[in-house]
This record gives sequence, structure tokens and C-alpha cells, in this order.
Amino acid sequence: MTTISRLPKILALFLLVTAVCMPSSAQESSYRDDEPAWLSLERGKRAFATKDFGKAIVEFDRAIAKRRESFTTAAGRLDQALQSKAVKASRASIQESLAIFASEDFIQRDLDRIAARYGAFTKAMFEALRKERISDSHRAFIEVLLLVLEYKPLDELGDSIQQLRLEVDRLARYPEAEYWKGRVFFVEGELSLAEAQYMRAFDMSASLEIPDERFTILYSMAELHGAKNDFVAWENVMKSIVSGKGDKSGSSSGDSAIDQYMRDAMMKTLVDFGFDRFMTLYRIEPSYTLPANAALAEFYLDRGRAASSLHAAITVNMTMTKAIAMLQARDGDYSWRGLADFLARAKGRKDVSRYLAESDLPGKMLVLADSLYISGGRTAAGELWRAVAGSGTLPYSTTAEKRLSNPPSAVRRAVP
Repeated sequence: MTTISRLPKILALFLLVTAVCMPSSAQESSYRDDEPAWLSLERGKRAFATKDFGKAIVEFDRAIAKRRESFTTAAGRLDQALQSKAVKASRASIQESLAIFASEDFIQRDLDRIAARYGAFTKAMFEALRKERISDSHRAFIEVLLLVLEYKPLDELGDSIQQLRLEVDRLARYPEAEYWKGRVFFVEGELSLAEAQYMRAFDMSASLEIPDERFTILYSMAELHGAKNDFVAWENVMKSIVSGKGDKSGSSSGDSAIDQYMRDAMMKTLVDFGFDRFMTLYRIEPSYTLPANAALAEFYLDRGRAASSLHAAITVNMTMTKAIAMLQARDGDYSWRGLADFLARAKGRKDVSRYLAESDLPGKMLVLADSLYISGGRTAAGELWRAVAGSGTLPYSTTAEKRLSNPPSAVRRAVP
């Protein structure tokens, strides 16, 4: 132990990995060749949770290798099936290909019996067909389809052989496991290795089982840049989350639905007519951008930058939009009647009060008030300070009282 502690961290980690990579025969017998890759990923996560980082790395590497090997093999088997007469005659339809294969391998009454028992064109039916005596091309097609269905629902394939082929190519990569390797490197203090893994995982984000997990990767990258005190890189990642420019899915994302005209109108309403009018006119559904908006609001406020007010306004609006929906879910007659009425009603609902406390609404409101003050919205700032002061939520209520007696205290000392 003493010797390892004197080695560089990366060498120590290598030794741990090497040790775990040479399991006993009992350990070897606990793994099966036909186990899915996701099982190794879950083992790695459990090892990570117990701080067994060497084992975690081994499991993540095993998951990556299993995915790559199984889907590389699947690609070859699918290519074999695509050369068959059944697929060539199917007009690129999965369902029609299977129907033609089945007509070649079964008499109709046997096929009807299987379909009646398991349901036509279902995963259960594919499993049953695989156990029958069928042609090599038919078996290859079904086995590739079943492998993909471990990760994607059947309807996402759109009955398209082309989409099936695309998914086979995508699933050869395992960004989730690549990302978790990065988490290990991060907690071990190997920030350069962690950054490389995060970038690798993000570059593979089209292969994520849950597409929105790409934002988990981006937030982890921002965390890493913060740990390195690289605030330029941190800001760029946060801005990419908010703008949706970090989205490789090709879909509209981030706050891109809030166009510049709407942003200007929102801020004009807030500054000129106050918070109550702002919440009357605008509702922004909470999304994955909420933490990024909140972080950017404080970041810009600490540096005296007026951009803080927009991010703070979006943060508070998202938080309150969800709370308003919670109130309306039980009281269908509820409508926005101002901040004071909202806070009073929220206080009477344990679920809403708990959500607002967990969301740190008073802290977010204080950031918005301070941001509005430095950007010229002083009436709206005072309105919010009074609400926070009246909430009695420490330490924010004390700070809000200080702001009311000394408004220039809202100007924070700029951080480099």
C-alpha cells in the first residue's frame, strides 16, 4: 500500500485495474459470454458507488468491448441476411421480410399457431421463431433484430431495414460506459483523462439509449472545467446547454424556442411592469437548461454583467411554472393573481412548499432581484426583495432586508 501511494495516480489506477483484470476462477465463472453489455455497465456503476474504482473501470471496459463485439458481429450477420431473396423482395420492410422468411420456413397453420400464442410481430414471437428450425438467413435476421430490441423499442425502427442497419452501427458504440469511465477518472483527480472520456462519450451521443443523457455529459464537462478553474471553458459549455448548440441530435433544444424577440419582450415586461405582469404573460416549462440558466445567472451577477437578468428570469419562471401547475392540478380554478397570493397558496400545500424549498426559489428570486437592480430594473428588484424578506427563509430573507435598506449592496464585487 505504501509503495502504491508513492506512485503517480494514473500508475496506481493502472495497477488496480490490472489486479482486477486477473480474476480468480470463481470470479471468471460468475460471468457468462451471453450476458448483455448493459449488465457489465450496471456492475460498474455499483462498483463506482462503493468506490471500488479499479473494478468499475474493468466493468466499463468489459461493457464497451461486449457492445462493440456483439454489434460488429451483428452487422456481419445482418449483411448476410440482406443478401437473401426474402429481404431483397421485401421493399426494405422488416415486417415483410419476416413474413417472406416465415412463408419459406413454415406451413401457414404452424405460423398461425405461433402468432396466436405469442402475438404477431412481437418480441415474444421472434424469440419463439428463433427456437424453431429455420434458415440461416432467417435466424440471422431475427437474432440481429432481437439484439437491437434489447436497447430500442420496435416502433422506433419504423419497420425500416435501413433504420435497423443504422441502429446496429450506432449500438456498436457505448457512450454511457465511456462516460462512466470519465467519472472514475474525475473522482481520481485525473482531469485530463476525464475530459478526454467525456468528449469521447459526447461525440458518440447519437448512440445514447436515452438521448437527453447527452446533457448529463455536458454538465459533467462543466463540472470538470470548474474544478480546473477554467471559467471560459465552463461558461462555453453552459452556454451550449442553454442555446442547444451542444445538441448533436439535430432536434430543436435548449432555450432556442425563446427567440430574441421574446427575450426582449420578456425583459421589457419585467423591467417596466414588474414581476407580477411578467408571470401573467409568460410561462416557460422547466427543462434540462434550468441548472445551466441558474449557474450562468450567478456567474454573470458576480461579474457585474447585465446578461445575468435574462438567465435569472428564465430560472425563476421555469421554477414557478412547475409550482403553478402543481397548484392547478389540485385546484382547477387557480390562476395567477400575483406573487403574494402565489406564495400564500404555496405555503398551504406541503408538496408545493417542499418543491419550492428543494428548488431554492428564494435564492433564485434574490439572484433575479439583484440582477434586475444592476441592469436598471429597480422597481421590480424592490418587489422581489420584499417578497423574499417576507418569506422568512434564511439566509435569503436577511440578505433581502439588507438590500431594501441599502440597494447598492446588490452590486457584487466582480470576480476575475
